[in-house]
Amino acid sequence: MNNNIQTKFLSEKDLYIKYKSSYSSAFIDFSLHVCIMSSLFYAIWRFKNCWINLFTIPLLGFMLNRNFIIFHDCCHNSYSPNKQLNYLISHLTGILVLTSPNWFLDHHTHHMTNGNIENKQHYFFNETIVLTKKQLLRKSFTQQILYRIYKNPFVFFTIVPILYFGLAQRFVYIVKKYRHSKAFNEPLSFIILDHLVNNWFIFIYLYILYKFEIFYHFILGFIISSSLAFIIFHNQHSYNPSYVVENEQWRQRDSGLIGSSFIQIPYILKYFYMGIEYHHIHHMFSKIPGYNLQKYHEEVVKHSNSFDNIITLNMNDCYNNLWLVLYDEDNKRYITFAELDKGLKTK
Repeated sequence: MNNNIQTKFLSEKDLYIKYKSSYSSAFIDFSLHVCIMSSLFYAIWRFKNCWINLFTIPLLGFMLNRNFIIFHDCCHNSYSPNKQLNYLISHLTGILVLTSPNWFLDHHTHHMTNGNIENKQHYFFNETIVLTKKQLLRKSFTQQILYRIYKNPFVFFTIVPILYFGLAQRFVYIVKKYRHSKAFNEPLSFIILDHLVNNWFIFIYLYILYKFEIFYHFILGFIISSSLAFIIFHNQHSYNPSYVVENEQWRQRDSGLIGSSFIQIPYILKYFYMGIEYHHIHHMFSKIPGYNLQKYHEEVVKHSNSFDNIITLNMNDCYNNLWLVLYDEDNKRYITFAELDKGLKTK
């Protein structure tokens, strides 16, 4: 039995090494991305007063999603083999999506706690569902109403993303340095400087868009992008059967295989999401870049049954999951407000 475990481990290790980033793959991916983004911004400017923007602005929203995933991989230090290069690209791509690389202070903790309801960091056990049923019912009537407003899909997937990326990203993560001080070695002065530099270049970026009279075009594309991003974020971990366990039962591998989904993105949209839909792999091996996740998945499926039990979500599943707002500790599943109210009436 020990030999089998060792063989399986070595096989996974070999795959991990095989699909880590390389300079050539990062260069090809980033060059194509820059080419498309540059052409798209030019097209938006060239046809800024034309009906063609009915197509270019939504396309910008999708490309900003891909841009964020490149930024995300750079923060994980996985996009290229070079840490300094990843840092530089994270700033360049972060400016385009109004996000500081300090965002990773939060995201790293998410990877260390996803599905762990009693984690030592006292962090949310889910990226988008932040309360359990019992926690909500212990709150005051006013707080319960506010949470219902906050988690209404038409608010949470439209207004909240704009506030999160457009405002919270500008200030919050300097404070969060203290919260994550044990996980990061950078001094607070570096975190503050990093944030100020990012904010300053974002201001310049938005000013340039304004001078070229495409500021409002960008804002519309940004709204589309942030809304889609939150929908994807939510469906990566919010589904049934859920993976929410106590600290002793929590495992990093299970957080990927059980606690992270495989979203069936339509083929035409795959380029824009750069493999992030293979989220089960990302939570197992965050150092594998997004542009290699599909290849890793397909090779594993071809040669083993390791992924037979992963959670697969189609577009209809993703839509239905938008109404999941609470974790029910008693029934160990995510529930909607309608299910909560029905349960309260029967008592």
